[in-house]
Amino acid sequence: MSTYDFTDEGYSVFKVNLKTAKFEKAVNNVNDIDFWYADRKGRVRVGIAVEKEEDNINRTIWYRAAEQDELQKLHTRTYGVGETFDLIGLNEQGDKAYVLSDRETGFQSLWLYDIRKGEFEEMLFTHPEYDLDGGLLDSQGELIGSYYYDDYYRSYYFDPADGEQEAAISAVLKGLEVTVVSRSADKKRLLAMAVRDDKVPAYFYFDLSKNKGGAWVSQYPQLSRTPMQPVESYAFDASDGQKITGYLTMPKGVERPALIVYPHGGPHARDYRYFDPKVQLLAAKGYAVLQVNFRGSEGFGTAFETAGYYQWGKRMQQDVYEAMDWLLASGRVSQTKACIVGASYGGYVALTAAYQHPERFDCVVSVSGISDLEELVQDEERQDSFIGNIVDLTDKNAIDQLAQVSAINYLDKIKSPVLLIHGTKDTRVNYGQSRSFYSKAKSRLDIKYIEIKDGTHFFDDYESNLTFIRELDSFLTKHL
Repeated sequence: MSTYDFTDEGYSVFKVNLKTAKFEKAVNNVNDIDFWYADRKGRVRVGIAVEKEEDNINRTIWYRAAEQDELQKLHTRTYGVGETFDLIGLNEQGDKAYVLSDRETGFQSLWLYDIRKGEFEEMLFTHPEYDLDGGLLDSQGELIGSYYYDDYYRSYYFDPADGEQEAAISAVLKGLEVTVVSRSADKKRLLAMAVRDDKVPAYFYFDLSKNKGGAWVSQYPQLSRTPMQPVESYAFDASDGQKITGYLTMPKGVERPALIVYPHGGPHARDYRYFDPKVQLLAAKGYAVLQVNFRGSEGFGTAFETAGYYQWGKRMQQDVYEAMDWLLASGRVSQTKACIVGASYGGYVALTAAYQHPERFDCVVSVSGISDLEELVQDEERQDSFIGNIVDLTDKNAIDQLAQVSAINYLDKIKSPVLLIHGTKDTRVNYGQSRSFYSKAKSRLDIKYIEIKDGTHFFDDYESNLTFIRELDSFLTKHL
């Protein structure tokens, strides 16, 4: 296991006796390594170091051919520069690496890399529209394939028999999106997750040697029989010709419902068509929910993601407005009742919309959101690889211009009621972003601030999450 070692002043690798809890150092950390990887036999072979040098953030992969060898530098890349290179596994001999890279295709594709020669050997798999997202491992830790997402999860296996096995289970669980999440070493016993846009995730067991199987557990057992609303995928061309996709969830039995615009966080993340408890909650309350995979979202290729660089409050923001315009033009939702709700980067989108288009929204909700972009990028404790996608940190003038896309500087333009929710243990976005905005706005705006003591960025404890849901529901009921 990897844990912090005060001698090395970094994360080193230890062998741990589970009976005695005795730690014995196995690998020293002399290269400022942040993440370690072992092969299927437990031999530590790879270390990854992420370090800031001046205004660049570099990611270096260290490798050793055998346990007794010293680590050697395999590859270094500066974030945002050149082709991507993400090692996700080694072959059985350990002399070749499986690498995700956008070289040649512009999409994260799976390559075989010859470590001794220091060159790519062949491309194993690519998709023409979507990035591969990572590696598939078997129960022994061996890499057996890769996967990507269109609307749902899709797998690619090295061995066609593994794919046929997953397809056979999908045929049994007809009409559901199926993912094999665990296999026994002999591949005779499996656990599979089955889900849909309008059905909660449930897990099923299969014993192929006995030709038996059945339901095991539901992720949300109290909702397993509750009717949910289907999620529609959509696509349209933005005003500059860029294809934008996303999802729309309509409430049942409500004609031209009020609209919730619900931008995702990240921003280098994306929405999927899967069951989402918060989206379904909003639909159950009678709202239409619009999700937008604006440019800058991940999974749609390098060009689409990098089109969002330096575009906070600008072109990325415009994609959200144009998605709303596209939906309003359909006549399916209310032309006059709308609220924008977002968390993290989505909270930034919501606050930015509040002053850029105050006439659009009856209310604004920012959860763990960002109000002062200039303060965010200059907070060195929180500077990591994504900061360089917001602004060129070497350009002081560009940093100063972030004030022009920060809601905290435009309180006089905001007309709608605002709800802020933030946890005091948020390590992604400092709760000072919401507290400062509230302090400046409370005497000038219709604003409410809920500060959740010990709440994290994701409100991942029961009480924090419940507080968030109750406050959101109450606010929307009042203003929509």
